[in-house]
Amino acid sequence: MEKALDQHKDNPQLSLLYFPKELSRKEPLERDLEFFNGPDWRDMLTPVTPAQQAYINAIERCASSPTPELLAAHSYVRYLGDLSGGQVLAKRLQKFNDIPEDQGVAFYQFDEVEDADTFKEMFRKRLNQIEVSEELQQQIVEEAKETFLRNIDLFREFDEDLGGTAMTEQEQAEHLAALEPERAKLAAEERARRQALKTLPPQPISQPSWHPSALWNSLAHAVGLA
Repeated sequence: MEKALDQHKDNPQLSLLYFPKELSRKEPLERDLEFFNGPDWRDMLTPVTPAQQAYINAIERCASSPTPELLAAHSYVRYLGDLSGGQVLAKRLQKFNDIPEDQGVAFYQFDEVEDADTFKEMFRKRLNQIEVSEELQQQIVEEAKETFLRNIDLFREFDEDLGGTAMTEQEQAEHLAALEPERAKLAAEERARRQALKTLPPQPISQPSWHPSALWNSLAHAVGLA
């Protein structure tokens, strides 16, 4: 995604959301991979999975389309998601995996963002400054909804992979007992959110074409990220 955003950084609309210093996740992700797998982590990478490939294909489709502004949907879901719910997820990962504080979760740590709430508010305002046609605005909203569902697919796929990890019977029982309340809660939330996204009707857009889009309002209504 960041490669695609770099490619279109001079696009007048996408430039409003271009914050490589503050938001780039490549280096933090590499730090996490090294923490878990050591300095030879690149040699341990597994083949791209179907859910991962679907996500990659969607980003490349948007980047190569006549309307790369669709990448705004991916920025919205990825970055505002990681700055908000991602902080909760990081704590859960540390709790259930007994990871030392501030280790293994660099992906969710935005060191160049001084105040997350202030930055998110600025990002929302930038979204609302994007000028697109009514048709393209609705396409961006639909792309955000699909991207949110692709993220759910990634987590489900990852969860299934973990389910196949060999454990002793005692370890498996202890692991499931500890995770069951959280897993049940997340599964219920996932089912409810997926159903809501599938049934949500297109939202009417009242402003004229090529008016500042109030895109944040539409995205928040459709996906509900902070």
